[in-house]
Amino acid sequence: MPRPGRKDDLVAAAIALFSAKGYHGTTVRDIALETGMLSGSLYAHIQSKEDLLFEIVLRAADQFMAAIGPIVASDRPAAAKLRDAMQAHLRVMAQGRDAAAIFMHEWKALAGARRSVIASKRREYERALGAIIRQGVAEGEFRAVDEKFARLLILSTVNWLYQWYDPDGPLGSDEVADRFLDLILRGLIRGGGGES
Repeated sequence: MPRPGRKDDLVAAAIALFSAKGYHGTTVRDIALETGMLSGSLYAHIQSKEDLLFEIVLRAADQFMAAIGPIVASDRPAAAKLRDAMQAHLRVMAQGRDAAAIFMHEWKALAGARRSVIASKRREYERALGAIIRQGVAEGEFRAVDEKFARLLILSTVNWLYQWYDPDGPLGSDEVADRFLDLILRGLIRGGGGES
């Protein structure tokens, strides 16, 4: 009978290995060695390496959505929601940089229905962020912008955190989000609406 928590051990090993070597560069034998198991023993817990990838990506997708969902549903002004959403997004990434990197880059290795599930969850997240932008435009807090490009800019900004962020550095993830948001909302140009 599988030992309780053994699948979590496998997921943790897969996160470390997929992050370091990539999904395709990691073998089932690598995962077995990382967990101190025989390769054949893994199949008492999983059917394939893809099971672990799906588990990692699904958990990350659900964490991101759980973080932003209540913010979008709140009755706060759009700029406050956007700040909260960016902070929440960066917190999820900062607390699990390796899993976030896998979510960003390895999900396309999933096949069939699993890939469709994750693609749907990613679209749901993008729609949630888009709702904040649309609210800001509709209420006159944001200028009229192309929602898709605004959403892409914001996501492109926050999704690279795992590449350079040092949790032991001088800034917490909330402070990083604040600095990003200041640049997004105020821009670089002085005057003409660039300064508040």
